[in-house]
Amino acid sequence: MLNLLKKIYDGLPKEHLKFLRYIPDRVLFGKSYWGWQQKISFEKNNLDESLANTLLYVRQHTMYGKEKLPTNIHAGNAKEILETLPKISSQDLATNLAYYTSDEFNTFNSYLTTTGGSGRNPTTILLSNELFGIEWAHVHHIWSSVGYDRRKHLKLTLRGKSVKGDKLMEYNPVYNELVVDTFKVKRSNFPKLLQVLKRYDITYIHGYPSLVKEYIEYYREFGGMPNLRGVLLASEGISPEEKHIIAEFFGCRVVSFYGQTERALLAVDLKGAGEYRVYTSYGYPRVVDGELLITSFVNRALPLVNYAIGDGAVVREEKDHIYLLNLTSRWGKDFIFLDKDKKIPTAAINLHSMIQDEILFYQIHQYEFGEIEIRVLQKPGSRITAEELLKIFGKEMRKNLREFSVELRCVPDEEIIKSSRGKKMLLVQNLDQGILGASGH
Repeated sequence: MLNLLKKIYDGLPKEHLKFLRYIPDRVLFGKSYWGWQQKISFEKNNLDESLANTLLYVRQHTMYGKEKLPTNIHAGNAKEILETLPKISSQDLATNLAYYTSDEFNTFNSYLTTTGGSGRNPTTILLSNELFGIEWAHVHHIWSSVGYDRRKHLKLTLRGKSVKGDKLMEYNPVYNELVVDTFKVKRSNFPKLLQVLKRYDITYIHGYPSLVKEYIEYYREFGGMPNLRGVLLASEGISPEEKHIIAEFFGCRVVSFYGQTERALLAVDLKGAGEYRVYTSYGYPRVVDGELLITSFVNRALPLVNYAIGDGAVVREEKDHIYLLNLTSRWGKDFIFLDKDKKIPTAAINLHSMIQDEILFYQIHQYEFGEIEIRVLQKPGSRITAEELLKIFGKEMRKNLREFSVELRCVPDEEIIKSSRGKKMLLVQNLDQGILGASGH
């Protein structure tokens, strides 16, 4: 249902939908938004109870829980039980999703989506409809730390979004944002975009760190910088030093958070020091052999227990709060290049269509500016032919990367390049690093 509503919304002219900006958040984002506003917490006092309730739910409503979990679960033994359970990987979900999903959910109260595949295998997952409100309640709580209010404050959004036609930007009334087509905008046409942006009172920038840094260079050269109250970062890793540079340039606070498509854990770096405070209302992290394992409290449709997200971290538990430190993340810092001055982060070209259900892995290769090759590992037993898969996949990629030449082919596993540690790499960048380094990238 949510996907259908989004499709309808995307097809409507936005000039007729400006009234959506003024609808209260508790109405626009649904019943779960309002209900969870009262539950959002960093505190540890209810953590054991939340963990026990999640394990009891998994035991009662999933095949995994009925096979793996004992019947006697309570707040006093929940952490001990968790330590005895095996970890769940994205590969486990890819091969047997039904084993982990709740019997309370169907097409009326949940929907299938896919992880983007930034540095790991794209995976089909199930999300409950109520997560839309739960997620936004937490995100708005994060952004309120720098004074953000959706209805009052216009934000400039720099993420992996495409805008129809020749426009460089469009207004989205639901989130009260100016969405920039970051695939189209580059140094040569930024002044054209700037003339449009100057008409608006922009008070926040929301986007990928790599794109925010790119736009800092544009503002440094062409001027016209907005008077900001905050910068809201998402979807990529960033160092404390880089946050300081952004904060200093715009003269405002920078806030970033750690989250995933799986809705497993949410943690926020409020001070820009690389210390991410965990929302204990959202999930519980622990580290085993340097690997971050997460048990999620918010997605009843796919209640993940000991989920190996693919990241490393150090967990620091204090009396009242839990922090993630030294995050070594799958968040992408890789780029493809249109030319020596225009780069696109791989986080911006994630594939989120259901075609990913037919794909084991895809890998991007670049040998020339403005050209990429995508090698696709098709799942054994896929419901469609290789030709159909490439046609659908290629259409989506070319839609996002209009100025690139995009070639796709299905390949055997041996044509997927692996790192020295044996991991499949999302991007194999073959451009001359000397040229890229000389151009400031």
